[in-house]
Amino acid sequence: MNKLKIGDIIVIGVILLIAGGWMAYQQWEQNSLDSTTTLSAIITVDGKEYEKVPLSQDLQKEIEIKTEYGHNILKVFDHGIQMVYSDCPKQISMQMGFISKPNQVIICLPNRVFVEVVEDKLSLEQDNHIDGYVGFVN
Repeated sequence: MNKLKIGDIIVIGVILLIAGGWMAYQQWEQNSLDSTTTLSAIITVDGKEYEKVPLSQDLQKEIEIKTEYGHNILKVFDHGIQMVYSDCPKQISMQMGFISKPNQVIICLPNRVFVEVVEDKLSLEQDNHIDGYVGFVN
């Protein structure tokens, strides 16, 4: 019977430490959305942008995509989006489920549909609201 040597234990420990660190980083990144960040879903068909949908709390809608490649229906609800219908043979895109975090995707290869959740950060140039005035008195 082979026993674990000290080198084996160190290698296993390092691998577990790296995996745990990566998982903690991913969790921190997902929770680090601030108040100036909104999420949108960018839907592309055959490499061209079809529609950009904001993923706000009160928005509920269905997006029907009929092209020469096929027929898909996406449903927007609860700050996310999900493929609810696809006429492709294996329907893998429907099994990808509900996505609501940045960089998550739904892909339907036969119908050439690609959906990605992205962050929309407001910059100072985009923010047209005046926060306040500063005046100097002599």
